[in-house]
Amino acid sequence: MFIKTTHFANGNVYKKLTMPQGDDETQKFIQKLTNTLETEVNSTIKKIAAQRNIPQDAADLLMSHHTNLPTARVMLKTHKYSIEEIRNLNPDSMKTRPIVSGCNSPFHKALWFVCHILSPLMNQVPTHLKNTHDFLERMRSLSPNDLKNLKFFTADVEALYTNINVHTAIEDVLEFAKENKSFINTYGLHLSDIQVLLETTLGKSYFVYNNQVYLQLLGLFMGTNPAPILATVKMWKLERASVYVDLRITLPTYSRFYDDLNGTTSNSRKAQQLCNLIEQQDPDKLIKLTLDYPSSSEEYIPFLNTEVRIDNEGQIHSRLFRKPQKKPLTLHYYSHHTTRTKIATVESMYKTAEVVSSSPNNQQHSSKTVDTPLLNNGHPNRAIEAIKDKRKRRRKRHKTPTSSDNTAILKLPFINEATSRKFRDAVKHSGLPVKIVEKPGRRLKDLLTDSRPLDKAKCSSKNCRTCASLSLDNGDCMSRNTIYKITCTLDNCSETYGGETYRPLHHRFDEHYRSAANPTAKSYVDKPLAKHYREKHPNYNGKPQPKLEIVDKGNSLIDRKIKEAKFLVHNKPSLNDKSELNNLTQFLVA
Repeated sequence: MFIKTTHFANGNVYKKLTMPQGDDETQKFIQKLTNTLETEVNSTIKKIAAQRNIPQDAADLLMSHHTNLPTARVMLKTHKYSIEEIRNLNPDSMKTRPIVSGCNSPFHKALWFVCHILSPLMNQVPTHLKNTHDFLERMRSLSPNDLKNLKFFTADVEALYTNINVHTAIEDVLEFAKENKSFINTYGLHLSDIQVLLETTLGKSYFVYNNQVYLQLLGLFMGTNPAPILATVKMWKLERASVYVDLRITLPTYSRFYDDLNGTTSNSRKAQQLCNLIEQQDPDKLIKLTLDYPSSSEEYIPFLNTEVRIDNEGQIHSRLFRKPQKKPLTLHYYSHHTTRTKIATVESMYKTAEVVSSSPNNQQHSSKTVDTPLLNNGHPNRAIEAIKDKRKRRRKRHKTPTSSDNTAILKLPFINEATSRKFRDAVKHSGLPVKIVEKPGRRLKDLLTDSRPLDKAKCSSKNCRTCASLSLDNGDCMSRNTIYKITCTLDNCSETYGGETYRPLHHRFDEHYRSAANPTAKSYVDKPLAKHYREKHPNYNGKPQPKLEIVDKGNSLIDRKIKEAKFLVHNKPSLNDKSELNNLTQFLVA
């Protein structure tokens, strides 16, 4: 199913940039814009580091290199449609949620750092809820006398991230940071420096979708690091000037989980009045709230993964809530996970159902809410009942807490139950403080789908030597996080070199190619391919003839180093230095 660009057609929110014609020119345009943003944020970081005497090595950690423009994807709200409806529905008319991924964008590192500095502010927002347990704890701390003749209501902030003025949101969060400066560590920066970083990054919200570049004119990317912090503080400013000031509204309890708020009032008129007061405090008039108020004291109102009602005597009734779905999906019984993982997941679901329930009757209702998706996803009834019985027996026993401070996590791919048992037995007999965490293997979904099929980086050169050195079915020059092999093909020479890189492959291959083309240059004298051409092909003056092959990929440095070490040990490439191999063997378990 192809989602067209009509989801970004709102000219008040998105500006569509004029693009050059042709794939090559489009890629050059995107790369030029990316480089411009990269240079700008790096210059800003250098300037701030110089002003505040930040060590150069610390500043270098925040510098951006080899980045991509943020990419958008449109997440279909498939839970709102049946399979038959999805087949017959026009994709452009489906309800969607636009997500912009800033991973490896020019601003990714800078925004991560700003988010790290500002995140403690979330704990200083009185209305902010951490999770469901925080919400229920606040509700249950109230006495029935406080809640008598009141009803529980919720309200939703419509498109909160999109309907925020970025400039006023930056001002609000800096003002709040100034009020709570003792709770944050700025690492030697001034608040004015954080303001410059936020304005430099959030003020240039470019993204690409289907090789078309857009500029988001209003609001924050859903997916950008500091967006939740700015949105939470923005809402708190509106609440502080309305909920906590206006004497017409007195609430025993009021709290909010990002864009979902809740409270208690005696009637719907007062609840709507509260929503109106919050909206009126927004100088940009963008914030809009949708109220959900019960028609009687018997009606439950959903909030997060619970639903709550308050009876006429002020007693709180709560139970598990699961949003209605056309396809009740959860972890399937036959999914490629360990049995331990499946049991732990199901146990966690029933534990949550128990914790959020206020009475035995509600607990029974919550348990049935969990039963339905499990049964629909292949879990046998006997297995479900066995887990329930296990939980009952466990509640009767006193469990001694175990310390995990010195326990190391060892991540291993899940192969099958027998192999997993051997791993666990080996660790147990060794006495090592190691906990094994097994990752599921690749699923059909991983093989057949892609969250970014339209916006993968493409080579913009017609004469790319990296692409020419790769076979057609072995990736391309823009591949990242690769373990690669280079084979010399000159005069039937078959000596090889192995390495790894996180950068686009063509950057690393070009370095090898230049060293082979200039083997006598001082800057390349110790490079493996330069040594090879000096010693094995001293009289050759033509272009190097290397063949490039991607042998594996690894998403993290440690993963790439382990795979590189395995490749070198098993294949013993002749051009790799022995000291290099010795250094890499530290990543292999003997």
